[in-house]
Amino acid sequence: MFERIKSKVLKADELSLIKSQYPGKKIVFCTGCYDILQSGHAVFFNQCKDQGDILVVGVGRDEVITQLKGPGRPVNPENNRVYLVASLLDVDYAVLNDSVILPGKIDFKNILEQLKPDVFILNDDDSGVELKKEICDKIGIEIAFVKREVPEELEPTSTTRIIDKINFAFRAPLRIDFAGGWADVPYIMDGVTGYVSNIAIKPLIEFKAGRFNFSGYPRGSGLSTSTAAKLLEMISAKNYNAESKSLTAIAEDLFNLENKELNWAIGRQDQYSIVYGGFNCFEFGKDHALPVNEEIPMEVLESFRHNLLLLHTGVSRNAQQAVEQVYQNHKTPQGKAALEKISSYGLQFYNLLLQRDFMGCAKTMEANFIAQKELATATSNEYLDEMYAFAKENGAYGGKICGAGGGGAFVFYCEDPGSLKRAMKKQFVDCFEIDFEFEYKNIKSLNTL
Repeated sequence: MFERIKSKVLKADELSLIKSQYPGKKIVFCTGCYDILQSGHAVFFNQCKDQGDILVVGVGRDEVITQLKGPGRPVNPENNRVYLVASLLDVDYAVLNDSVILPGKIDFKNILEQLKPDVFILNDDDSGVELKKEICDKIGIEIAFVKREVPEELEPTSTTRIIDKINFAFRAPLRIDFAGGWADVPYIMDGVTGYVSNIAIKPLIEFKAGRFNFSGYPRGSGLSTSTAAKLLEMISAKNYNAESKSLTAIAEDLFNLENKELNWAIGRQDQYSIVYGGFNCFEFGKDHALPVNEEIPMEVLESFRHNLLLLHTGVSRNAQQAVEQVYQNHKTPQGKAALEKISSYGLQFYNLLLQRDFMGCAKTMEANFIAQKELATATSNEYLDEMYAFAKENGAYGGKICGAGGGGAFVFYCEDPGSLKRAMKKQFVDCFEIDFEFEYKNIKSLNTL
């Protein structure tokens, strides 16, 4: 069976025999990379065969395709490609093109000279037509054009699109919570409206072929890696149609997944921050989350970011202890007072940031950190308090522990993040910086959903 295919693959010096083998037949030639054969190629070959009797297809060599398409191409080696092209019904013969590229991306001059086809077929949007026509005129070859058409039974595709799909990884940001954390948990707010200010950050974590790439983020940093991972699993599932859903619907689906299916009595801020992207101040109620209307300009956010330091304490986070204390304390007078302050700080941070009052934002983060400790002492410990005090002595204007606390990362606002980082790492040898930028795209834009 393979011998039939093999007999259709010719060398360049065998092409001159075709005309004598098929007297009176119209010889047609077309050429391309054909790196990953797909439906568009099959349609093109069918169009070419309609232009004559014998179709010969030139296939680009590996070294030529690498020069034209860049590193990583071709995906399939030249012999595999030429034999696969030869196996198609409309193709009578296939041949590897020249090893050199002439102006106009021409790698088939010798093929045309050896074959001397009656017609050379190009797509109607082909580039370098004048140079190709010049060669054909010298040899006495007619040039004909066919239109790129997609039959109604097929979907448009391309080799590049197929490669992109194969390499596709679902991506999601993490988040930094600046103020208001806990005010997003319906269970402990008991119907009272709460506010949280947070921002999505990158590098993004990725999910591809069932495996996560956490982009160097340590787990348990208080940056919501677990929720981001659960979101990627959800939107990549075959039975989940994210394309048709709004951002709010995706965030609510994620909240319900974590809160009901996993039996976590949690809040909404992580889900909404990661899904919406960018900076947001959310109003949280018993069964809703609404972003505060006025958007903060990117220029203001970037100015603020340049003075932030995200520093992992080197302490493995024990958030569960803080969570248990919050659930024990939230109905006590001290707990209710702390929650009220935390919620007010969520909205206060937004208003100060909108006014470019970055020092006020730093003080609000600090006040929020103090209120977190009033709500749950496990938010911090002696070592973390020592780190915070040292940061204040060495240039930090304010900051807080990320997430529920107990370890993980601090976020500080300071005049010189580099100087503060060096001082902290010298004093606390286990701590390390987490490089980040703000991520302004939402989850659908990041994943072209």
